[in-house]
Amino acid sequence: MAAAGRERGVMSILGRVRSDITKASGRLGFVGRALLGRLRGARETGLYYVVEKAAWSIRHDGESIARSLHTIQPDLNCRVVESARHLYHQVVHFGSLWTLCSNIRVVHESNHLVATVFHGREDMSERFRGAFSRLREFLPRLRIIVTPCSLMVERLTDWGVPAQKLRRIPLGVDLDIFRPVGAAERQEIRNRLGIPEDAVCIGSFQKDGVGWEEGLQPKLIKGPDVFLEAVRRLSGMYPVYVLLTGPARGYVKRGLEAAGIRFRHDYLHLIEDLPSYYNALDLYLVTSREEGGPKALLESMATGVPLVTTRVGMAPDIVQHGRNGMLVDVEDATGVAGAASLLIEDGELRRRVVGAGLETAQAYDWKTIAKQYYDQVYEELLCG
Repeated sequence: MAAAGRERGVMSILGRVRSDITKASGRLGFVGRALLGRLRGARETGLYYVVEKAAWSIRHDGESIARSLHTIQPDLNCRVVESARHLYHQVVHFGSLWTLCSNIRVVHESNHLVATVFHGREDMSERFRGAFSRLREFLPRLRIIVTPCSLMVERLTDWGVPAQKLRRIPLGVDLDIFRPVGAAERQEIRNRLGIPEDAVCIGSFQKDGVGWEEGLQPKLIKGPDVFLEAVRRLSGMYPVYVLLTGPARGYVKRGLEAAGIRFRHDYLHLIEDLPSYYNALDLYLVTSREEGGPKALLESMATGVPLVTTRVGMAPDIVQHGRNGMLVDVEDATGVAGAASLLIEDGELRRRVVGAGLETAQAYDWKTIAKQYYDQVYEELLCG
């Protein structure tokens, strides 16, 4: 019995020692990582583009910029990450207002900070109000703020962002995959997707529901209610078929079902699968109330799809009404339907819009946009 007791005592002591060693190792590991980060930063300054966890728009931006920069500056250390917590002496680019807000309090002061602000107003929601308050609070730490459109340049200037910190750099499009196809391939795609022969196929490839599940609650800044009203009007004149991609489309799908409008929805996880869906379309509608881009402006142009868009985000900067697309006022469902009807009815207008749209898209290839980022943002911070 005594021997057994001594054995249990020894095992208890060994257990405590093992626990202390594990804890010490963990602390040493953290310190070691921090020191390694400092040493690496002192040796080499690189670029870290901070993205959201969701495999959606902001991540695609970061990956497109990083991939294109590697072709322009092969020696540049450029990585896409989800956190900037352990970075020192690096150029850290927060890819959105939300990645800025979630990282700014923990990122080390030795880093050179850049942030992209796509869109938003303080009166839109409590979330935006808090985010823009955080932006102003940490404005002295931000070296450069990038925004893709003139509308946001005006807002940020009105909110007190110094002009020398602002850069307007638009979103880009991958012209290697977003391109038009011939009539035979287009028909093959439509057959594969089950689009009726007589259909006027209208596209909407976005996230316009709240959250990442079914999306029955509409995200109104994306204008899903305006989209539904516009396609309802068009369905009274043409055999409309709606092609949807993107997550959280439940609100739109229920609205289409209620209106008796035929549709198909596929949530595509790979951007490489998206161009063929554009190639199946007769028309693309952007009906948002607020945008930073959207990417669909350039993607539809690059694939030869006629575009109708509200005056949001980059649209007033790149769309010339009646030349390379059709511009209508925000919340004007009647105007959206009217512009779409003109494109459907007038073959010459449609051909002109498609041709000019293809020409416009050539200036926005991600390689060209990445060069603007390097010249206007990264070079001075990396070299400095």
